[in-house]
Amino acid sequence: MILLVPVVFLAAISMVVFLVLQCIGIVLPGNRHWSGWRRWTVAGALACAATATASYSLGAINLMLTVSTAQDGGTNSAPLPYNHPCMSQLKGATDYDVQFLTLRTLCVMEDGERIAVDDVPQGVRVTAAAAAGGSAVLAGIAAASGAFHTRPTAGRRP
Repeated sequence: MILLVPVVFLAAISMVVFLVLQCIGIVLPGNRHWSGWRRWTVAGALACAATATASYSLGAINLMLTVSTAQDGGTNSAPLPYNHPCMSQLKGATDYDVQFLTLRTLCVMEDGERIAVDDVPQGVRVTAAAAAGGSAVLAGIAAASGAFHTRPTAGRRP
């Protein structure tokens, strides 16, 4: 799992740079593909997508490091290492479950109860969700307004 951290980091950086460059290219003067408010809507959608990508990747890397910490003692090692979030924040944790979709680590207690720990900061999760939602809404508005349809250039006949 630790070998995936640099791969995810580089992929996230390249995706964020690509989205930011696309956003800058849209708002610069001379771009005639979009005009008026559609230009700013598409640029906002790309900026939100870059923010969502960066924050989600940060949380995913943090979860990968949590899994790597748990595997320091070997596969399915018991008990968990002392520096694992389940051991440092709770007493009586026997196992853990990592959820990459919601960016959470759930600790399994001795009685079977599952308790979430703070290994990924709440701000990272909220930022990822809000930016992804904002990007989806702005892209939906741009698509509904016909911003993504190709228009024939003036003076040409089909």
